[in-house]
Parts: sequence; structure tokens; C-alpha cells
Amino acid sequence: MLTKIRELTENLNTLDLRYCHWKSNLALTQALSGKTDVDLLVDRVHADSFRTLMGQLYFRPAIASGVASFPSVEHYFALDEESGDLVHVHAYFRVITGESLVKNYRLPIEAMLLDNTRQVESIRVPAKSAELVVFIIRMMLKHTSLVELLMLARDWKQVKREILWLLEGGEIEESIKLVNHWLPPVDTTLFSDCIQAINAPSPLFRRILLGLRLRSSLRIYARHSLLRSGLSGVGKFLTMAFRRVVRSQRGVSPQSGGAVIAIVGPEATGKSTLVTEIRKWLDEHYAVYQIHAGKPKSTLLTFIPNLLVPALRSALPTYRASRLETQNAAHLQEKKSQKVYPLISAFRAALLAYDRRALLVRAFARASNGNIVLCDRYPSLSPGSPDGPQLSQFPISREEYPIQFRLSRLEQKIYEEIPPPDLVVLLTVPVEVAILRNKNRGKEEPEDFVRLRHAQSSNLEFEKAHVYRINTNQDLDKTILDVKKAIWKAL
Repeated sequence: MLTKIRELTENLNTLDLRYCHWKSNLALTQALSGKTDVDLLVDRVHADSFRTLMGQLYFRPAIASGVASFPSVEHYFALDEESGDLVHVHAYFRVITGESLVKNYRLPIEAMLLDNTRQVESIRVPAKSAELVVFIIRMMLKHTSLVELLMLARDWKQVKREILWLLEGGEIEESIKLVNHWLPPVDTTLFSDCIQAINAPSPLFRRILLGLRLRSSLRIYARHSLLRSGLSGVGKFLTMAFRRVVRSQRGVSPQSGGAVIAIVGPEATGKSTLVTEIRKWLDEHYAVYQIHAGKPKSTLLTFIPNLLVPALRSALPTYRASRLETQNAAHLQEKKSQKVYPLISAFRAALLAYDRRALLVRAFARASNGNIVLCDRYPSLSPGSPDGPQLSQFPISREEYPIQFRLSRLEQKIYEEIPPPDLVVLLTVPVEVAILRNKNRGKEEPEDFVRLRHAQSSNLEFEKAHVYRINTNQDLDKTILDVKKAIWKAL
């Protein structure tokens, strides 16, 4: 059991709140280890106390992203600081169940589940007889829709394992009594036939017929009409399929809103590796979008000029940005003056600033709509900083170089208009370690350039953002955990 989940259950028990992990308890071990959601049914009388406790334990509320949420159901996430895993708690204050996609039924059986619980590994779970009632209704309702049948076929082996587990104690008679008491519209003979149909199992056609009869008897508990729920199920299924094809964003969003999280630092500090790892960590639950501010995609304005960049790099190698930066640093160190940035480089710097602004304005909009945006590198207004204004570090005479002067002012203005990130994770590492890492990676930069970038990036300033510094000269797992902790505090 994860430490964070144990902390939650022990507090729930100490406060004597009425709750239970109300379904899929065959897989309880997976839930308690953070592999699956923790589905808690909480007595509405204790709802305020439950929410207060979740806040005290640093569980962050979340909302469904891009789809209608279910009533009486809340999402909470917390970071387990020992493992680095996210714990997802599904808190139900009413039993909203049925088909996987629609959950069209609100069954008045909360007390049935909460009145007779037992404790397993410090967490309360309902009696198997009560859980069997919920399981049979859920499975049979999934037989009433073609979309649900397709999804059920994928999980049929798990269904067989769960029905066998629920029937181990001979719970059928007790379950039938519970149905008779708590769900009077459901004929007990019909419910008994449904149990046998899942357990045997009966032919698919018979299970479908029994599912339709059960659905009819539960119609007084339906949240929507059959037509509306059917159309809603098909719509959600098509949305899921479309998102999978186009790999669009899905998941939930922090209730406090999205965020732009920038990971910056000198060369060879592990920025790309950490962005990838954090993306995997968050992407399992949240709507996450990843960008690279150092290499923004072209906009309509810059598309054609950017097509010429590779050819210009080959034809004019001395005008490459890395060489110019290194040469300028050498001139400053020797107290020599660099005449001025070449005109072609000045145009390139202004166009790059425009592309970065366009990319980061879109990132800001995504975050405003609930996405978590992970940004590899981010512009700083520190003079001569990587990914920031380059032209303003050179003294340019307006009279002698009017075009370069205007481009310098334009570049500075564009960077000043870029919205600040919500959090900057500034990675640091000793320069000798950075040089060694640079030699061992696929794309090796010149040593002078690595030293220059290290000097430029070690003390980047972000006046409008919170900056969290992390030394990556340590075990990778420890670094990843430190970054996770910093990000979680910011969300």
C-alpha cells in the first residue's frame, strides 16, 4: 500500500467517517498500490469533513476535461512522496453507475453498501453480498448497448474472475434479499437469473435479453431517457476513438487551473530527459501538452524564411548563432568590441522571437483552459540568455545601423510580450559534469559553447515566475522525484 493511501485511510478511520471502497475489490491490491483508481463511496453527511481532510492531506481536486462530469462524483489527486506516483481518488457521494461511458443510473443503495463493511488492509470495503448486487447490475447494463458490449468483450476474463471471487462465500441468497429490500422494482427471480447468466456464462443473446429486462426494471432510477443516454454513449465512444487516432489531449484538469511549467538550464543538465519523464508521470491522468521553446515551429509569417535556414547555415557557417555567441563572449572577455550582429543574423533573431512568442501564447491559452503545458526551455529577459533576446546585448548605433537597431528593438519588444510561466524548474550542474555529459551524448556541442551556455544559464532570471533550483548532479530517480515535488506544489 502506498504511504499516501495508508495516510488517507487511517485518517478516515480515526475520524470515524462513513466510507468504503465500493467496487472492484478483487483488484483492491492494485488500487492500494496506486496502479488503479481508489473508488470511495462517502456518506453525504460526512462530505464536508471528507473534503476538509483531503485538503489537509494535500489532495488536489480535479475536473473532467472536455467531457461532461458525472454528478455526485469528485476527483482528487495527491503525490505519494516516497514513490513519486500520483494517487487518484474517485469520491462518490451517490451511487452513480451503469454503463461505462454514460453511468445513467443513480441507485439509492448507499446505506446498503455503507452499513455492513469490513476492514481489509486498513480500508473499509462492503460485504461481498452487497458488492455482488452492484457488480451484477453494472455488468448486465453493459449488455444493453453495442458500444458497451465491444468494451466488455475486452475485459471478459476479468469479469469471470470477479464473479467467481464474489460467489466464493455463497452470497447469492443474501444478495437477493438485499435487492428485494433496497431495489423493490427489480424482480428477485430476474436478478437470480442475471447472476447465473454471468457465472455460467449463458449465451450472449440470453445475457442481452436479461440485461434489457433489468434495464427496464431500473428505469425509475435513470438519469436520462434511453434515447438521450444511447446517443450520449455513442458520442463519447466516437470522441474516445477520435482522440486515440489523432492523439489529442484527454484526462482531467486541476480544479485550480492549468499551468505552464518551464524546465530550463545549461547544456547537458537533463532538460529533455526530465520533460519526457514528467510527461509520462502526468499524462496518465491529466491533460498534458509538451512544447520545445528552443525550437518553435514556423508560423505563416516565418515559414518561407525558415525554409532557407539550413541552406544559409551551410553557405555561411560563421554566421551560426552558436559561433556568434562564442565569438562575442571572447570579444567581451578580451574587452574588444564586436562591430554589430550581421544583418542576416539580426533578421533570423527577430523571426525566431516571433515564432517563440506565437508558441508560448498558445501554451498560455492551453493552460488557461486547464492543460498542463511542459516547456523544454523558456525565454529569460536576462541579457544574452539562451532563448532570450540576443541583439540587445550588442551596442548598436541607430545612425550607423538603422535596420539592425530597429530589429533589436523589435526583438526585445516581442520577448517582453511573452506571458510568464507559472513555474520555472532551473536545473544546475557543475560545468565539468556538463562537459563530460556533452561528450557522451549523441549530439556533441563545442566545449567553448557548453562553457558559455553554462555561464549564461546558471543564473537565469524570471522576475514574474517562481523559480525552483535543482542540482541534477545526483541519481536520476532522485532528480525526477525532486522535480515532481516542485511541480506538485505549483499545481
